[in-house]
Amino acid sequence: MNLLLLSVCTFSYGQQDSIVPFKDAYKRIYNVTKVTDVKPVIDGKLDESFWTEQGEWSDRFVQIIPYEREISPSPTRVKLFYDDKYIYVGVYCKDAVPGKMNRFIGNRDDNSMGDLISVAFDTYHDYRAAPEFNINLGGNKTDLIVTDKLNVNRSWNAVWEGRTHVNLPDSSWTAELRIPFSQLRYNQESADGIWGLHVRRIIRRNNEVQNWSMIPLKNNGHVFSFGEMHGMTDLPKPRGIEFLPYVMGKYRSEPKIPGSPYQKGHSWGGNVGLDAKFALSDFTLDMTINPDYGQVELDPSVMNLTAYETFYDEKRPFFLEGKHILDFANGSDMMFYTRRIGAAPSYTPPGIDNVNSFASRKENIPIIGALKLTGTNRKGVTIGVVQSLTAQSSSKVTLNGMEDKVVVEPLTNYTVARVQKNWEGNTLLGGMITSVNRALDEPHLKDFMVRNAFTAGIDFTQYFKNRLYYVEAKAMVSSLNGSKEAIRALQQNAVHYYQRSSSADYLGVDPERRSLSGTGGYLKLGRKGNAKWAFAETFSWSSPGFDLNDIGYLKQTDNLSNETEIAYRQTDIWKMFRYNAFTLTQRNQWNYGGTPFYNHLALKWQTMTMSRYELIVSETFCWNNLDSRLLRGGPDVRFNPYFLTSVKFNTDKAKRVRLTLQYEGNYNLDGYNRLNTFTPELTFRLGNHIYLSGQLNYAWNTDNMQFVQATPESSTAPYVTAHMDQKTYGLTMNLQVNVTPDITIQFYGSPFTSTAKFKDFKSMTNTTSHTYEDRFRPLSDEEMSVIKNKPDFSFNEFRSNLVARWEYLPGSTLYFVWEHRMSNRDSKYLSGWGNNLDRMFGLPATNTFMVKMNYWFNL
Repeated sequence: MNLLLLSVCTFSYGQQDSIVPFKDAYKRIYNVTKVTDVKPVIDGKLDESFWTEQGEWSDRFVQIIPYEREISPSPTRVKLFYDDKYIYVGVYCKDAVPGKMNRFIGNRDDNSMGDLISVAFDTYHDYRAAPEFNINLGGNKTDLIVTDKLNVNRSWNAVWEGRTHVNLPDSSWTAELRIPFSQLRYNQESADGIWGLHVRRIIRRNNEVQNWSMIPLKNNGHVFSFGEMHGMTDLPKPRGIEFLPYVMGKYRSEPKIPGSPYQKGHSWGGNVGLDAKFALSDFTLDMTINPDYGQVELDPSVMNLTAYETFYDEKRPFFLEGKHILDFANGSDMMFYTRRIGAAPSYTPPGIDNVNSFASRKENIPIIGALKLTGTNRKGVTIGVVQSLTAQSSSKVTLNGMEDKVVVEPLTNYTVARVQKNWEGNTLLGGMITSVNRALDEPHLKDFMVRNAFTAGIDFTQYFKNRLYYVEAKAMVSSLNGSKEAIRALQQNAVHYYQRSSSADYLGVDPERRSLSGTGGYLKLGRKGNAKWAFAETFSWSSPGFDLNDIGYLKQTDNLSNETEIAYRQTDIWKMFRYNAFTLTQRNQWNYGGTPFYNHLALKWQTMTMSRYELIVSETFCWNNLDSRLLRGGPDVRFNPYFLTSVKFNTDKAKRVRLTLQYEGNYNLDGYNRLNTFTPELTFRLGNHIYLSGQLNYAWNTDNMQFVQATPESSTAPYVTAHMDQKTYGLTMNLQVNVTPDITIQFYGSPFTSTAKFKDFKSMTNTTSHTYEDRFRPLSDEEMSVIKNKPDFSFNEFRSNLVARWEYLPGSTLYFVWEHRMSNRDSKYLSGWGNNLDRMFGLPATNTFMVKMNYWFNL
């Protein structure tokens, strides 16, 4: 009995001793040492006297996952120094199971592979954002910017050194980093010499995450929760001039159009340009002249049957760096959507049939140059400015043997300016302005696009009780002007649809207007932070004349909404679960005429099991849905109540083979409309150098009121819909081979098919009736003549991209790119994916081969 009691007491004491008290794990302090006359060899070994005899090792890393604040059986310690040029970081990682250390290399800027350490610095100590440097055991480097809200930008690129070394007899591995001050933005003089510091280690075999200073899973802000590095007082003056010139050669082979003087079947091209970076005291000036983005990722294939514009993510490095500073968004609406700059021309020469008339094509508008100024001064004021100029672009046109030149895009100036003031991380006040100015010298462009577009916004955030509670607010205003024809087209586009009969009491198209203006924004208050229960209440608005789309992104206007959210987060181990989170959301929306058009209630569950399987399940019930965009400016259409189900499951991400399953289903209670999407994905890690993934996308859609055409002037059937059966198939394949951390080969391939068959054509009548059958009437055989074009279609596209990348010197890279594309849309229905694949791989192809080299200079 005494022995049993002694064993229980010993076990209990051991458990308590392994859990670090919150006050000892949170907001730790590291006293950094400045050194002189040292030139360590960066080899990852940490065996020089520089590391063994100087400075201070700091250990007692605590687990965040799986057991928060527990001491790991694989301990870690870190040491930091700095001199007049560099910050040096050394990390020692003991491993309890050295035979299972994960040495997978992975791609540059992909920190999801291999055992890993990372270090992040809040250089301004303003809790807003931090540059982070990652290196995995295979030697692959990732640099990124992480914000306080845990938004991550991996396209920020710095030039730094890092190596790792494995010591199997000691059951350990070490990492050595040398980070130039020239790659960081900071204030040389500060009152306290304190930077925020975060050091992390990830052990992949059991998904273990360790922190030197704990960032709780339920935290009051990611960067706000960093520890502190004291002693950053004698810093070098911020300096750095970097140049990155490039030279590029390209060959393009494409289908020849008989008789066309432009699409001859092949073409050669080349380009030169320059990126530059200048450190200006507290700020950084980035400049690009004639940029080329030939090595960036391809956009995914989509089949968009809605009235809305498809949104694509930005992938160009110049516009991604400093993105967090220039962010000003209200949900999916944003004041600055960088893909507006250098996009495809918006005007297409009319009358081109590729039989008797031909036109040359421009895929993107040339960017003459762009400047970006970003930084934070010692008073906590953050500034971001972007200035860009795009060239006038023309298309050569041949009509009946006569050649002419048609301007398809005017000379355009884009300006964006952002400012924000931070008071100790608890109060933020800022503003943003944008302007787009076009030189509309051509009559056809004056009637096609607005001449000037201006927007302005103000934002405010206030935290209370150590960031447990918060209030956020944003307000925006827009003003656009141009010709009467351009403003009339703006009123009638899908964002506004002023011609809607449902808005006749408060809107209507004014053909004499030469300007359009409006406002948008939100007010939000809630509770989050280190608490199990969280809530938020949000009210937002977007007036009918509000418009951001000349330099921002806005899906639609004319809405008022409120959203209530309550969340419960269980981050402690409970039975078979590592964590659980439940979120209940209720949303209501009205238009500016006071008509409620959307109401829903949603419940979401997120969990991870002890086997590291993850599951996300959400169920939404919508009992009121009036679609004001379905009939492209026609009357609103009522949809019956529906359930929306979403399920996502994945196996352990640490394993060499991972399975992900995702399903979404939309079921209307009318029994006619339903949409299902099933997306399985399988990924493999082969050895330490090869990664392979395949994702299948299959969707089957039955829509009994799919839009066909709008002819408001018709007295027979002004708005026609039909029953549509649509099937979509897609396969996305990715292969990456990491020869070394600096030499990688990537392949992306994606065949995509979407087919649809239409029947039971109908004229929309009493579209808002609560009785489903009263919303339309079938078209008679005689009335079928009003259908202008048969809507059946089969869309097939195959896109692939092969990129070989060699970073032959730090910051200097050589690329080889092969892009392959086949695409076609037939106005007929072709059933089955097999038949469509036969059709797809018989299509004429466009192949582009490109070689690009850049060289980094640091002065």
